[in-house]
Amino acid sequence: MKEQSLFNKEVGRRAFLADCGKMTGVGLMASTINLGLVSKMMAARTPGSITDYKGLVCVFLSGGCDSYNMLAPGVGDYQTYLDTRAQLAIAQSNMHNIIDNQTNWDYHLHGNMGGVNNMFNAGDLSFISNIGTLVEPMTKTEYENGTKRKPLGLASHFDQQVQWQNSLPNVRGGSLAGTGWIGRMSEVLNDAANNNASASVNLAPGGNNLLQTSRSGSPLSVSGGANQFELWNEKSHLRNAIEGDLETQYKSVIQNHYNHTREESIEQNNRLAEIEATTTINTPFPNTSLGQQLLQVAKYIKAQGPEGLNSNRQTFLVKQGGYDMHKGVTTRLGGALGTLSAALNAFNEAMHEIGYHDKVVTYTASDFGRTLSSNGSGSDHGWGANHILMGGPVSGGRVFGDYPDLSLGASAVIGRGRMLPTTSVDELHASLAYWFGVTNDNEMETILPNIRNFWTSGSTEVPISGLFG
Repeated sequence: MKEQSLFNKEVGRRAFLADCGKMTGVGLMASTINLGLVSKMMAARTPGSITDYKGLVCVFLSGGCDSYNMLAPGVGDYQTYLDTRAQLAIAQSNMHNIIDNQTNWDYHLHGNMGGVNNMFNAGDLSFISNIGTLVEPMTKTEYENGTKRKPLGLASHFDQQVQWQNSLPNVRGGSLAGTGWIGRMSEVLNDAANNNASASVNLAPGGNNLLQTSRSGSPLSVSGGANQFELWNEKSHLRNAIEGDLETQYKSVIQNHYNHTREESIEQNNRLAEIEATTTINTPFPNTSLGQQLLQVAKYIKAQGPEGLNSNRQTFLVKQGGYDMHKGVTTRLGGALGTLSAALNAFNEAMHEIGYHDKVVTYTASDFGRTLSSNGSGSDHGWGANHILMGGPVSGGRVFGDYPDLSLGASAVIGRGRMLPTTSVDELHASLAYWFGVTNDNEMETILPNIRNFWTSGSTEVPISGLFG
C-alpha cells in the first residue's frame, strides 16, 4: 500500500492541530505516546490477582510546600515556633491540636485542614516529619564540614523534584537518571510476574512524570479522563484522520511498529476513559483540579475484575501546584492546604465506599520544605519537610520520624532556618516498596541504589518503623 501522509486527508491543518491540542491528555499525539506500559497492563491481567490488590497514590505538591505551617509543634514548643517563624507564624487559636496515639506527644495542624484533622483522629492518616533527599545520613557538623555527600542541586526546584521522584540524589546522568523509583519498581514486579508474582500498572491523572517512568516506558497519562473519551467520539474528522494514518503500511519496519504502538495506546486510553465515564463513585469530590484527579483515581481503582482493568498492582500520580510561595504564605498557604485536605478527605471516604480502604496507600511529596525564617513576606527554598501518609494499611494517628526543634540554633537547622532532614526519602520509598511487594534484597537495591546507607539487606522491619500496622 502506498505511503500516505496524515495531512493528505481532508482535514484542515489548523483544525487538526487545535483538536489534537485538546486531546493530548489521552496521549493521541505521537510526541506523547509511549507504549511501554501497555504491555504491563496486559501482563497484569492474571487470574485471581484482585484478591492481592494494592494501590499506591502519590500526591505531588509542586513548588515546595511550607510544611512547618502545615504541622507545627505542640503546646510546650509553640512559643519557639512563634519566635522563629515571626510574621509567618499562625496563631495557636487558628490551629487544630492533635495527639500522637502512641507517644501522646501533641502537635498543631493548620486550621484549614479540617478533613485531615478528622482522618488523623479516626486513625486513617499519619504524618512523617522532617523528611528530605539524602545520599546518606548526615549531621549538622558533617554538613558544615563537607565530610558527607550532599544531594546535588539543593534548593533547586528542578533537581529536588527529580530527586523526590527518582531517589537518585547524587546522580544527574547515566542509565537510571531518566527513570523514577516507581518506574523501576514496576519493572521489578513485572519481571517477577513471569513467576506468578505481582505486576504493576502506572496511571498518571497528573500528566507525564519521571516518578513512574521506567527504561521500557512512560506512565499512561490519563489527564482529561471521560471528557477526552467524549471528544474522541465527537471529533469524527480527527478520529478518521488518525485511524487512516494508523492503517498506513510503511516501508520502514520501525515506522510500522511505531504505528502499531500508537494504535494500542489509543485503544488503551479509550478503554480507560470509557471506564471512567461509566464507573460511579457516590462520594462527592471537590470540583478542583486535585479533587477531580483523585476522583479519576478512585474510579480506576474501583474498575477491577475480569471486565475491568483487573490489575493487582496500580500506581498513580496526581499533582497540585502553587506551593512556591515567596510571598503571601499566611494567606495563600491556607487556601492550598484547604484544597488538599478536602480532596484527600473525599478520596479516603471513596476508598471506604468501594471497599478498597485497606488496599491503598496515599502519600504526599514536594520539591522541598521551606525556610523557617521569613524573607519579609514569605518563605524561601528549604530542605526537610513534613508529609502525609494515608490509607488503611498505614498505622494511623501517628507522627513518624523526628519532629525537630524549630529554634534557629538547633541541631537540625542550617542556614536561614532550612531543616536538615532526619529521615531520607529513600527510607519512605523503601517502606512503601516493601509493602507493595518488593523483597529487601537485590530487588530493593535495583529500585533504590542508596538504600543500604539506611536499611540493612534482609531486614523485615521497614525503615520507618511501625508505619504499617
